[in-house]
Formats: sequence, C-alpha cells, structure tokens
Amino acid sequence: MADPTTLVSTLINELKGQLAQSARELKMRAGWDLGCPVMVIDTRKDPKRVIATTIRGVTGVITTSRVVDHPLMRAFMARRKDVAAEEAVTELINGPDGEEFAEVWDSYVKERDETGLACWSHDDAAKFASKSREAFEDGCLACVAITEGDEGDDVGVLTFQVKSEWLTK
Repeated sequence: MADPTTLVSTLINELKGQLAQSARELKMRAGWDLGCPVMVIDTRKDPKRVIATTIRGVTGVITTSRVVDHPLMRAFMARRKDVAAEEAVTELINGPDGEEFAEVWDSYVKERDETGLACWSHDDAAKFASKSREAFEDGCLACVAITEGDEGDDVGVLTFQVKSEWLTK
C-alpha cells in the first residue's frame, strides 16, 4: 500500500465530484444515525470503484468476516506473514489449541467460499460506525478505502473523513 496520507489526499482530490453528492446529503441531515451516507472506494483496480452507501449498508458493500477477529485467526494471519498459509495452518492445527483452531478455520473457509475474501471484520465495521458519528459531528463525510495490502496482507483498509463543506464548494 502506498503512503496512507498521500493516498488519501490523492483520492480526495481525484474523486471530489463523486464524493460531493453524499456530502450534500450528509449536510441536510439533522442528526447522525445508521442511515447517514458514507463512501466506499475500492482502489485495487482502475478505474477505482466508488460506492455511495450508508453506515447500515457498509457491510453489504465491503465483504465482512465474523471469524477473522478470533484470536486464533489473528495468530494465523500473523504467522502467515512469515511462512506459507498451508504451513501456518498445519502449525496451528498441531498446536495446543489445534481443535479450536480447526473449528475456526473451517468457519473461515466456509465464509470465504460463500462470500469471498473478507476485507475487514464486523468489529472493524462497528469501529467505522463510531468514527462516522465523530465525522458527522465534525461536519465531515466518513470514507473507507480498500487498497492493496502490505506485504503478507491480501488487502488494506483505510478509513478517513473529508470536510463536507470543502466537497460541496
């Protein structure tokens, strides 16, 4: 992933027109709720995919996992950065929590096969909802950018906010 600050600045300037409509809608709202507009930007392909959605709808736009927050899945993800995925699975299955990891791994594989590779967890989505509330209070549109991952990561996720006033000038 490129430098996050540079990437966000580039996205904001490049996509200002596409972000503006959601910023206008946000400015017309009397208060924050799960129906507040947010933007999702998938930067992994050109042209970038820009999706206007709501807080409630963001997990329908971004593939979200129920199991990646499990401590054993986090251990797998960390180990996978050092060795091949198959080796990391074998190590964890043969480790002290092997039976539990096998159950979590089966859930992860089923989820991945049904919905695709997850970009973030439900916990991440909840944290974004909280950030969107803070952004609303600051007069800003909350955004999520899906990026190429760093070494060993399939994807990266950046959350940021943009002043609605600037977007609608």
